[in-house]
Amino acid sequence: MEATLYADSLCWRHRSAKVLTAGTLRLWPNRIVALVGRVGSGKSTLLKLCAGLLAPTSGWIRFRGEQVTRPRLFRLASRGLFYLGEETNLVPSLTLAQHIAMIQRRYGLIEPELATEALRVTSLIASRTGTYSPGERRRAEIALALVRNPVCLIVDEGFRGIDPIAVEAISSALRTLAQRGCAIVVSGHEMRAILPIADTITWVTAGTTYEFETAEKAVQDERFQREYLGNTENLKSR
Repeated sequence: MEATLYADSLCWRHRSAKVLTAGTLRLWPNRIVALVGRVGSGKSTLLKLCAGLLAPTSGWIRFRGEQVTRPRLFRLASRGLFYLGEETNLVPSLTLAQHIAMIQRRYGLIEPELATEALRVTSLIASRTGTYSPGERRRAEIALALVRNPVCLIVDEGFRGIDPIAVEAISSALRTLAQRGCAIVVSGHEMRAILPIADTITWVTAGTTYEFETAEKAVQDERFQREYLGNTENLKSR
């Protein structure tokens, strides 16, 4: 099976410093990849490179079997990529209903009612998204992803500031998308939320990446424990 998105040996400089020296990310249909690493390790940079929001200094990206020489988000989006950044992805002056209508007119094949009910945002549909709390905003964004039904979904900091009930709704929605064939990557530090849905783990550290075949193998890896997880006692209930 071919990876939906394959980025290899990506390098990106910020002024004189290299944020990434050799970042690799592979996203597969029907699978959820957790992208983890310390603050400032380059997770968001790697995702922006893959989404076409930054131009790599070197390295290459292949999307849906074709080499992408100059990645641009609008081009990748037209081929099925959906990017949810760390900051708001919604137009504050528009309602959720208006956002859904725009996506459904261009892309959507899924009934919006199913998406809004699944993410528990039906009561917010007529409200301007600028009035949403951070948790409501993220649930609304994931609802839009369900309506969009992309072939590849990139979510930066998917669970930051999210309450447990919302974590459950978002996790369920991501699994639904994966079951439809979507290739998904979710970054973040909230390991209790991320580990249960992760099929594989990609760890960003020291300018490069390490891929673990399963979340269990990542948790059991001595270096990953020592340099990223620290005390793993709080993860044993997983």
